[in-house]
Amino acid sequence: MAEQVLQYVATIAAGTFETAPATIPLDLDNWEIEAIDLQVPPGPSGTMGFRLENNGVPWLPRTPGTFLVWDDHQQTAYPTGYPNASGWAVVGYNVGVYDHAVTVRFHVNPPSDPAPAVPAVALTFVSSDVPPLPEVVL
Repeated sequence: MAEQVLQYVATIAAGTFETAPATIPLDLDNWEIEAIDLQVPPGPSGTMGFRLENNGVPWLPRTPGTFLVWDDHQQTAYPTGYPNASGWAVVGYNVGVYDHAVTVRFHVNPPSDPAPAVPAVALTFVSSDVPPLPEVVL
């Protein structure tokens, strides 16, 4: 189970054409993604399409140039091999007369950075002549 859920609401303005879609950045950095929830409330009725991208590469759906066209729908994706770095964005169009939104929830865990390798310590003994300690009389 994910340690944290990061939620974003990406609003796509009315009058945004498919040929010039809007890009709404999602501020997500250095997390291991366990699951991604996508949700579109009732309303778009086929007038809005969107996709989830990372640094310009489509991830949901994966086919370049395609969009998810949902109305009152939600779905969870369990990604394997998705990028953990920044650069996530919702890219979409909305040819309707009202703004519509996509809610994105990233179920995340902190990155598991392996402990840095510590070089083995080699002890070296050097012989030297140590003068005797002076005798102390009490």
